[in-house]
Amino acid sequence: MKNVLYVFIIFTGIAAALFVSAIWIEVFIRIFFIQTEDPVNILVLGLDKDIGRTRRTDVILVASIDLENKKMLMSSIPRDLIVDGKKINAYYQSEGIEKFTERIEKLTGLEIKRHFIVDYEIFKFLGDELGPIEVFVDRPMYYKDAAQGLEINFSPGYYKMKGKELLAYLRFRKTAEGDIGRLDKQRVIIEKLAQKALNKNVFSLTELYREIRKRTEFNMDIGEVVYIFSKVKTNFKIDTVPFPYFIGDDGNLYIDESKHKDYIASFSSGDKKLEEKYRFYVINNSSQRTASESKRIEELFKSKGYQPNNIFYEGVDVDIRKDTVFVLTKKESLDEYIDQMLSQVFPDKKFNVVYVENNIEYVSKYITIIGELTKQGKKIVFPIDFLIILK
Repeated sequence: MKNVLYVFIIFTGIAAALFVSAIWIEVFIRIFFIQTEDPVNILVLGLDKDIGRTRRTDVILVASIDLENKKMLMSSIPRDLIVDGKKINAYYQSEGIEKFTERIEKLTGLEIKRHFIVDYEIFKFLGDELGPIEVFVDRPMYYKDAAQGLEINFSPGYYKMKGKELLAYLRFRKTAEGDIGRLDKQRVIIEKLAQKALNKNVFSLTELYREIRKRTEFNMDIGEVVYIFSKVKTNFKIDTVPFPYFIGDDGNLYIDESKHKDYIASFSSGDKKLEEKYRFYVINNSSQRTASESKRIEELFKSKGYQPNNIFYEGVDVDIRKDTVFVLTKKESLDEYIDQMLSQVFPDKKFNVVYVENNIEYVSKYITIIGELTKQGKKIVFPIDFLIILK
């Protein structure tokens, strides 16, 4: 999975790009021998605005970089996770970076010596400097907060966003899944920003590096950054490990202790023991739109080891005349997963598999489907990996 570790990766890439020549890097390493632990474990924090003297930890990520095997495992920890009776993002301001790091070490089993802290407002700067960034908005987004001076208002569709709009899009979290749903879309946006940054010339990169440096706090010197880059600059693999959590009856997020040991083992072994779950819904748009038919469809999935997040049997009035799959994300192995599932659950059906972002005709159909389900009061958790429409 080709993901990018938020602003830290942009920063590292820009810093390393200033040392473009491989020969320069070799000379640098020989003159300044850098003693760096392996793996290098880094805590990345994104801080939201200071409102009412409260400094909120809006994004919490950990990365473990295996220099020898050229591999990085990264994990996003939900900011609303309940730890010792409070949301984990409340501890940063009250305890400081050292104590907060110790809490993250307990959750991950990692010894973390490096941190990278960035103000969320940096995305406005990056959006203006590197944008516009093409964004596909997959749901209605509206939120207004006078205290923050924040207003978000996007309808589904394609946008080309720069600073202010991009920041608003990334900060939106008023959905059924709360902060969890923001993580996937943030990774996509930051990857696009990183790609644009690395396409700039060395003079533009130098100025960009200086500005980012002013807006960040980290305990790694430039020599160490370049050394790490030199070790992993080719054939580098990035993978994600989902944090194990469950939503309690009170609506709060708690650690899933049944999976926590496997989560920690992922970092100690360097290979993830927990797989990310694909989120998909089934819409029974056939002539038999009954609860009993949907129950039959559910049992059909279950018999083959699959579990849709929900099956809607009322159907939607949209012009789709054959069995169709709407693919909304580009996760690793998703294609294989869908093909295998369809062949096992519906061996006698032939599906039209559509990648919505690449097909303008189906964007409007997808928006219509989401609009009708929303009108019916159906609970849908975004982001959706794919939709299955049964005719």
